[in-house]
Amino acid sequence: MGLTSHGVVAGLLILVETALIVWLLRHRAAGRRAQRLLEDRLRFETLLAELSAKLIHVAAGGLDVALESALRQMIAILGMDRGNLDEYIDDAPGIRVSCASPGIVQLPSILAADQFPWTAERLREGGVVRFSRTAELPEPAATDRASYDRVGTRSHLSIPLRAGGPMLGVLSFDSVRRERDWPDDLVDRLHLLSEAFASALERKRMELALAQRLGEAGRLRQELTHIGRVSAMGELTASLAHELNQPLSAILNNAEVGRRLLEATVPNLAEVGEILKDIVADDTRAAEVIRRLRALLKKEELEHVPLDLNGVVDEIAQLVRNDVVVRNVPMRLDLAPGLPRVRGDRVQLQQVVLNLVLNGLEAMRDVNGRDRGLLIRTSGAGTTATVTIEDSGTGIAMHDVERLFQPLYTTKTEGLGMGLAIARRIIDAHGGELRASNNAGGGATFEFTLPGETSPPS
Repeated sequence: MGLTSHGVVAGLLILVETALIVWLLRHRAAGRRAQRLLEDRLRFETLLAELSAKLIHVAAGGLDVALESALRQMIAILGMDRGNLDEYIDDAPGIRVSCASPGIVQLPSILAADQFPWTAERLREGGVVRFSRTAELPEPAATDRASYDRVGTRSHLSIPLRAGGPMLGVLSFDSVRRERDWPDDLVDRLHLLSEAFASALERKRMELALAQRLGEAGRLRQELTHIGRVSAMGELTASLAHELNQPLSAILNNAEVGRRLLEATVPNLAEVGEILKDIVADDTRAAEVIRRLRALLKKEELEHVPLDLNGVVDEIAQLVRNDVVVRNVPMRLDLAPGLPRVRGDRVQLQQVVLNLVLNGLEAMRDVNGRDRGLLIRTSGAGTTATVTIEDSGTGIAMHDVERLFQPLYTTKTEGLGMGLAIARRIIDAHGGELRASNNAGGGATFEFTLPGETSPPS
């Protein structure tokens, strides 16, 4: 009996040790998977930042080359066999950028209605086309299936490109050598990258359209102003994507925790309630970021109304707060109470503030040896209101102080030379004055003054 008892105990110990080893191995494997996912996400966000900056700053004449380079980077990151960017203008194909590995047959235009009628129709309706194998395609896509099989496509993903209007084109990827899946997380991240391509195509169209309408002076000024906003927002693409990703990730994590709590034998409803509050708060935060973006990027007729200038400035400060943190530049707001209300177009005045703030941040990029900082201040004198943006950057060369406001003049290597010219035109149209000067302790100050509509509020 003694020997039997010892044998049972030894057997149990072996089982426990085996279970512990299995648990440790699984835990370690899960940790490695989590690390790989984190590295993939970081690599993807870095690619997003690089491509967005590249496509925003390149001149229209070099845009096709930049698009091809960006597409090749994406194919390399994804490990795809080929990729295509098809532009779509007035229901007809425009530029075609196609990249394929050696020995891989080029894919015809995905918008070719005779070869891919089901795919083209689904993309025009705003849907994404993806399959891991052609057998997954529905019966109405029989013609498409035959076309994909003919060129060797085993797995495919197509994303329509839009910038708030009609379809601008299609971004597509093919795997020929092996089948692969397209998980929702990957498709969502590719959507972010596709927006950079869509914005580049939209900017190209706007610039070409502007060149054709030089005689329409009034409309030209409005279009240029809108391009200035699009260009300025492009500089914030990476930080805004990160700022949106934070509440969205928090919502996902809280939803998963809440699901696990509800699956418990006795759900902790109090904890579920707290989780739901957090989800609502994160959703509100993400919605606010999107609202500010839409307000700045919308293209509508000017609307001159009474405005609280402090509110105009504060919204821009909230919009750039993540970019300021990324650049490691302390930002301070000093908003004067009782400021006279001004009459103007809210979006255009926000564009001026945004442009001056981004210029200040850019001026401090290469500053070493002294503290960096950005001060945004409002003040009032009588019936006028003033906004001041002060940086601790490199300052302005004396011969550049006035030339900075001339169209197409820039001191930036990748600048368009339109931001400050548009800003001064906007302030002039509002009956105000935009000035620039150097600070005694280093850096520069830009400020504009606007006439107040009424006396300061009580």
